[in-house]
Amino acid sequence: MLILNSIIFRFLVGLNLVVCISFFPTIVIAEGNQLPEPLTLEAALATASNPDHYDISLINQKISEILALSGIEKSELGINVGIKGRIRKVGPSDSGDADDDNDSAASLLVSKPIYDFGVSDARLNTLALQHQVMLMEKQQVIERRRLSIMGKYFDVLNADNEFISENESLAIGFIRYDHARENLELGSSSEIDVTRLQADYERIRQRFYQAQNRQRLTRMSLAEAMGYAQQLPTLLEAPEVDIDKPLSDDIEYMINKALTSSNESKLLNGRSRLAESSVRQADAINSPRLDFELEISTFERETSTRDDWRASIYFDVPLYSTVRSSGIALAQTRYQKSLSEISRYKSQIRLRVLQFWQSVEQNRLIAQGAEVEQNYRDMYLDRSRAEYELEFRSDLGDAMVQFSHARTERLRALYAFELAYNQLQALVGEAITQVENTNEEQ
Repeated sequence: MLILNSIIFRFLVGLNLVVCISFFPTIVIAEGNQLPEPLTLEAALATASNPDHYDISLINQKISEILALSGIEKSELGINVGIKGRIRKVGPSDSGDADDDNDSAASLLVSKPIYDFGVSDARLNTLALQHQVMLMEKQQVIERRRLSIMGKYFDVLNADNEFISENESLAIGFIRYDHARENLELGSSSEIDVTRLQADYERIRQRFYQAQNRQRLTRMSLAEAMGYAQQLPTLLEAPEVDIDKPLSDDIEYMINKALTSSNESKLLNGRSRLAESSVRQADAINSPRLDFELEISTFERETSTRDDWRASIYFDVPLYSTVRSSGIALAQTRYQKSLSEISRYKSQIRLRVLQFWQSVEQNRLIAQGAEVEQNYRDMYLDRSRAEYELEFRSDLGDAMVQFSHARTERLRALYAFELAYNQLQALVGEAITQVENTNEEQ
């Protein structure tokens, strides 16, 4: 009994020591904003819109660029005021005044475009559509980052659960190997038995270190996704997953919603409208143009050909340009490309919705089965623990390992269910829990 108590004590101490050591190297001090400890899924998902992350920063710069271009285009339609002049000395003619050699002059110029027959409107409309598309792209980036962060968050939790399970296997494997060596010295065990248990222990030890490496790798991947590369999260809080949350079985209804309401479909339609606007802009590039100019001047040397002021209207009517036809061809090609992308999305969305829906239902089923397995392993563990306390022959070590494995598999299925549910919800929105009401439509 004393030997068994000693073994169990060494097992528990080893378990706690290894768990603590496994987390210690992942702690990195970061300057500035700190991630909460323990990190929650909600806090992790909130970093999806982190403006310091390169994905968000890059798209914000593109939005600022479009706004700047819009400002430049609008300024082209405004009033322009300028001064020009000269300082010049001339040699007067023999018939002129000998002292009249100062030919300096200064002019105030005021100009404004009057009408360009829709060129500026086409450019401004295109820039406005570009701005709308970039805002939709930003929302799409945030949505994709959110799902990516959720998946990486679950990867960390799965790695931690796997590590705990492998740690228990390692402790049990070492106890058996060490006990066999002691029995070998007492003559109650053979050398082949010791070697077999040592080989088993080495295989377990390899899996243990692989699980430990996955802990750090998944944490680094999560930190990079959140934009906190210098602060690896140490402790993560496991979220509550509702395995019984509702899910519509009307696949066609969800597909129709994905085609009309998803961020991805709205973005593709926005790009198509932008490409169509670019065609109109290319078509209007050679339109006529009217400009007004007012010039008020002062001259040091008066002559009969100089005017104190001038008011002019200039017109420009292009007759032919190869650039216009090439620009229209390019814009039309891009428009057709946008239509092809919409067709491809429509072709793929049916399969994507079905795959996510099946993944939700499959992982729900796996999690339900794994819960039954875990309950069985829990009861088996209680019986093994009772037999151990009564000093009967017991497989307490195996029971603990099997219970840990069952728990790990159940949680893995729960997290896969939650991720697939959110992926489907990102495509179909509220339709994930609704059924089309045909009576209202009629």
